Amino acid sequence: MSRKLMQALHYDSYGGGSASLKHVEVPVPSPNKNEVLLKLDAITINPVDWKIQKGLLRPLFLPRQFPHIPCTDVAGEVVEVGPQVKDFKVGDKVVAKLTHQVLLFFFFFPFPTVFQLKMMFDYLWVGVCSRLLPLWALGEGLMLLCMEPPVNGRAVSAAKSRAPTDMTTTQSCSKIRQNLTGMLLFMIYSVNYLITIVCVVYAEWQYGGGFAEFAVASESLTAARPSEVLAAEAAALPIAGLTAHDALTQVAGVKLDGSGQPKNILITAASGGVGHYAVQLAKLGNTHVTATCGARNIDFVKSLGADEVLDYRTPEGAALTSPSGRKYDAVIHCTTGIPWSTFDPNLTENGKVVDLTPSLSSLTTFALKKLTFSKKQLVPFFVTVKREGLEYLVQLVKDGKLKTVIDSKFPLSKAEDAWAKSIDGHATGKIIVEP
Repeated sequence: MSRKLMQALHYDSYGGGSASLKHVEVPVPSPNKNEVLLKLDAITINPVDWKIQKGLLRPLFLPRQFPHIPCTDVAGEVVEVGPQVKDFKVGDKVVAKLTHQVLLFFFFFPFPTVFQLKMMFDYLWVGVCSRLLPLWALGEGLMLLCMEPPVNGRAVSAAKSRAPTDMTTTQSCSKIRQNLTGMLLFMIYSVNYLITIVCVVYAEWQYGGGFAEFAVASESLTAARPSEVLAAEAAALPIAGLTAHDALTQVAGVKLDGSGQPKNILITAASGGVGHYAVQLAKLGNTHVTATCGARNIDFVKSLGADEVLDYRTPEGAALTSPSGRKYDAVIHCTTGIPWSTFDPNLTENGKVVDLTPSLSSLTTFALKKLTFSKKQLVPFFVTVKREGLEYLVQLVKDGKLKTVIDSKFPLSKAEDAWAKSIDGHATGKIIVEP
């Protein structure tokens, strides 16, 4: 199709909030060989979109350049396909994530596991940062020096797996060995971080482009959308839905078919974009869900399936104490500002806090817990979107097992109002923009 102009919104510097968004006319993008061009029907705003505008990922040089068209989670219709696209054709209704994430994923998760290595090979064929693969491999190779072969699909620290089990070994000897091992791990981790940062800085990768009438998406991050699933329902799924799904299944160990052991799960900010999905998905597993939210949303969160709901403004809610006295096997932490000292007494012996909005403080806690082999863990989590995950969530929506709660809808001409509302932080469910 011939290139034409489209309506879009962009910003040309960090900061400024909604006031810095500008309505512009820009050329309709062209799909590369493994991409599809979409005429967008729905776009959703995620907090990371405006946090990038604030400079959250400035150390990683995101956005890569200005002016920048934000937003990555979209639904639309395929209007053009690249020459190597096999699974989609013009006229298909789809949902997509407009980004490649392989290096960002490994920057925040430098501990190799079978899952991560598989993720690497799954993404390599997309061609993202392929020229930097040898440099990245050097960093991961350093990590593998201190890792044992996987056990049940998870890599285990060599030091931990070789820790003395002979009860006659003195406690002091064990402590010295752990401290020396911790120092070695810290040095290797640091070198790996530096190498991975170099890869990220010099990588050529796409992020954003959704605040417009048209956008290009990688075939590998695009999923079919059946007619039973509305565009607005689907557009909200990639980041928010998959973050909730992967945090529960990959870290908290919840089996969504209900076949797993019973678990007690706490979900903070349960009325928000990620939280409202997390409550619903957790209840598909064999879990007891305690949730936190504001007083006005208590009935709403209960309607999603939560067994107990705490008003976070009350003393009990601030302390995260379960009304039934339960300890939590895992916390899906969807907000900020709660210190580890609040979580610690509420966790089981092997409890985990899955931090979906990591800060420098939480990353420090994460490192300390790893280096001291603590049974209780804080796990910084960043989702990696894959087509299979999108297809799974779309099917759940189609089957009526998962619903997207839409807080509000805005036309593209009023997208700056939607941006401001997202920054305000009190939306119930997801905010949708429709071109």
